[in-house]
Amino acid sequence: MRIAGPIVLIVCGILALVGLSLAWVSISFMGFGVSMSGWDALWEWEPVLVLIGGIILLACGITALVLGIVKKARGVVIGMGITSVLAAIMVIAGPVYILIDVATDHFADLSMLGPGVYVCIAAAFIAFIFGILTAAVR
Repeated sequence: MRIAGPIVLIVCGILALVGLSLAWVSISFMGFGVSMSGWDALWEWEPVLVLIGGIILLACGITALVLGIVKKARGVVIGMGITSVLAAIMVIAGPVYILIDVATDHFADLSMLGPGVYVCIAAAFIAFIFGILTAAVR
């Protein structure tokens, strides 16, 4: 797990940033379709959390991977694992808020959510698990 955990964290950071590029909201009205990605909505706090959390996941994964090879840097790798857990919470907060907001709105439908929201949620969930494993398995 010394090498696999940080690699999974790097992949999850990349997936979170790719999730920003995918459609978050797709609205079709009278035959016309409009979709908006996370990059298009960076004035809102939800995509900003995903952006910051994804960058932190990448940084923590790369640092833990490089320092995981050095056996004397155990404390820093544990710190990177804990930081990646917090970054995963940041990444999952925005899309889950949007999911709950759309699910409780009477005029909205869950089918209007694009795949970017779900990719970000999946990446954050996997990063949360592997961040704990990176911090614990030493």
